[in-house]
Amino acid sequence: MNYLVAADDCFLDRPGGMGRVAWDIAQLMRERGHLVGMVCMNHDPARFPNGLSEQNGVRIVRYQRPDLPAWHPGRMSACIEAASKAVWEHFSETSWHLVHMHTAFTGGGVFQVLGRNPRYVYTMHSPIVLENEINWAQQGIVGRIKAWMGLGKLKAAEHKVLDPATDIQTLSNFTKVQVDHFHKMGHKVRVIPHWRRPELRREMDKAEARRRLGWPLDEKILFTVRIHGPRYGIDVAIRAAAPLIQDKRCWFAIGGDGPLRPTLENLAKELGVAERTRFTGRLSDADLALAYQAADLFVLPTLSLECFGLITIEAMSFGCPVIGTDAGATPEILDKYCPGLVVPAGNVEALREKLGAYFAGRLQTPDEAATVAFIEKNYGRDVIVPKLIDLLEVQTGRRR
Repeated sequence: MNYLVAADDCFLDRPGGMGRVAWDIAQLMRERGHLVGMVCMNHDPARFPNGLSEQNGVRIVRYQRPDLPAWHPGRMSACIEAASKAVWEHFSETSWHLVHMHTAFTGGGVFQVLGRNPRYVYTMHSPIVLENEINWAQQGIVGRIKAWMGLGKLKAAEHKVLDPATDIQTLSNFTKVQVDHFHKMGHKVRVIPHWRRPELRREMDKAEARRRLGWPLDEKILFTVRIHGPRYGIDVAIRAAAPLIQDKRCWFAIGGDGPLRPTLENLAKELGVAERTRFTGRLSDADLALAYQAADLFVLPTLSLECFGLITIEAMSFGCPVIGTDAGATPEILDKYCPGLVVPAGNVEALREKLGAYFAGRLQTPDEAATVAFIEKNYGRDVIVPKLIDLLEVQTGRRR
């Protein structure tokens, strides 16, 4: 089978949840003997030239994202046209049996060239209207203007690529509900979460992981890794943990980066916890694995739109328990694992109480072995991959 992936991000260029899922599935299809292509935006032209290249057995076409400001009314159509031009130039002569779309812009460009000839599957990671509505709500009058001008167009663009899809995959029931709410296409949806990658497993004890990271050996360590942006709730986590940090009941490691990092660092200083709070910046895959192994507890303080919780699966794959919020799909994972680990999004006091109870030993979670076993039972590769094979191969009539 000739299998084409349409995604705004390639994980090799720009690591993130959507890119991770798209790349993992592309590698799965390559391993199963299919010809695999990918069309994506080029976020790092200094490293990767525009046009066709091959990496890890995948033929990747990167196209230049139009250099237009976010508010520009022609930005969306320019992105779709740029994707369309790249597909026409490099992939239009290949007979694609299945196009797997992960985003509306690049997917729209592919559909513009290939039409309805291939079968289409769309993986909805996050509804584009809801995501931008939340992001723009943080931007005052400018955001309101963007919403007034852009939300209708975004919904139409997403609907246009969902319409030809025979199936829509979501990673959670939460996202399935959003698909039906915005597009009335719940009947097309299959809920298939992503799988736990087998390489995510403990390889050393906490002390060794901490030594390699330069983290304290004799502390209870709280860890999170998030984009430092408005809807990710890192400020809530800092405020919630501050009294515990001051009382030396925990030490806080915050991974990731983003536009709010200076604000968050200043908040830690204002609350008197900067010396016991470390902002690590972006972590490599190797250092992220060390961080999961070094931590006693992972906190996911999302304020809105956690459409699956890939990071929750990753942390628990190393046996690290997670406390999260009710913003989106997180309860679908944590409530099955251990009731009582979910708090209302944005509620500093509730999160503080939960963290305090955990570090005081009043909140008991399954041990490391049971945590890993839970993830393997519900999200192991052997559990999830057969469902994807049915979706992508069997329903296309191309099973290997």
